[in-house]
Amino acid sequence: MKDLREALLDPSPKGISEHTLSETVARNEESVCQSIARGEDLEELRGAAFHNRTWVISDRFCNVGDGVDSLEGYLHDLWHMYYQIVRHSSHETPEHDRIVLDILKIQGRGVLTRPAPGLYGVDIARTVEGTLWNDLPFLVTDMTKFWVDNAAKLSSAHRISFASFLAKLAATRVSKDKMCQIALVLFRSALEEPRELNTGQGSDQEDRSRDMRELDLVHLLPCVSVWIKEAGYNLMQLSDVSWNDCPSAVGEGGSMFVDSELGKRCPYGFTPWRWMHWLKRLYQIKDEAKEAKEERLEEYATDALESMLGAAVERNSEVLRAYKNAGKEVHEDKYLGCLKDPALSLEELAMGRMDDAADAE
Repeated sequence: MKDLREALLDPSPKGISEHTLSETVARNEESVCQSIARGEDLEELRGAAFHNRTWVISDRFCNVGDGVDSLEGYLHDLWHMYYQIVRHSSHETPEHDRIVLDILKIQGRGVLTRPAPGLYGVDIARTVEGTLWNDLPFLVTDMTKFWVDNAAKLSSAHRISFASFLAKLAATRVSKDKMCQIALVLFRSALEEPRELNTGQGSDQEDRSRDMRELDLVHLLPCVSVWIKEAGYNLMQLSDVSWNDCPSAVGEGGSMFVDSELGKRCPYGFTPWRWMHWLKRLYQIKDEAKEAKEERLEEYATDALESMLGAAVERNSEVLRAYKNAGKEVHEDKYLGCLKDPALSLEELAMGRMDDAADAE
């Protein structure tokens, strides 16, 4: 009765209370975690997610007649299973790519419908976050939560595997580009807030008590680099059109960006100015890493810079015109001078790689 009352009074009606839903999801999460801890085959868990869990949701709506609100717990359970599976899978393997393909195949199953109670028409499985399966309801919401809640706690290997999965999904433009909002969260932490290169105090192992403030750039820059590698075109295009279709807490800039000349022009969401800040910060990190002899960090920063500049040149990005019209203060920034002739800057980065390789020999 309490659940029904809450459902009726809620401004966005749902079938069960948040408390009941949270308990159900927590039990399912624990079950998946225990399965992985026991060493159960990830392919079996992947099959259970792709075939069993999706079948249950489709069948209960189309044939059993359950209300779509009662299926929300199953959806959260499904996305959590994929989160667990993908973070335990190496991002450099074909298996990792197949998990991304699973999500696209689920989306491709189309809209769930059933005959309406009357003589004509159909009922469509609509949730507060869109239709099943076309809109993949709660996928972005849940993946954002998993990143915000767990990114700092994960081992370095699991963190980059999860980041790569999110970036690969974002590159497919799934959920109308909203998956890219997770890049804003990551880039804010890594490129818009003060952070040491490598204090040597952080561990690469999982630590459930760790928070984001304890991570150095050596822990976060690999994730930034993989996002730019996999979804750099998307991030640039969203910056070109100043995309900000995300919650304000997700889209807000970090202190270093907001207080900067670039951040004062527009501190929220994707903008040409924020893209320039990321570019500038990566150049700074590259120089700092070179001086500190942090070769891995220097390489990650260089990879990201090459991808960003390459995309800007190839697509004749709006960022280039924004820079051209930005004014004296921006033009005098030595780290943004690369945008005067980005093609030449790309050549200089390539030459720098060759020089470093020669020095190493």
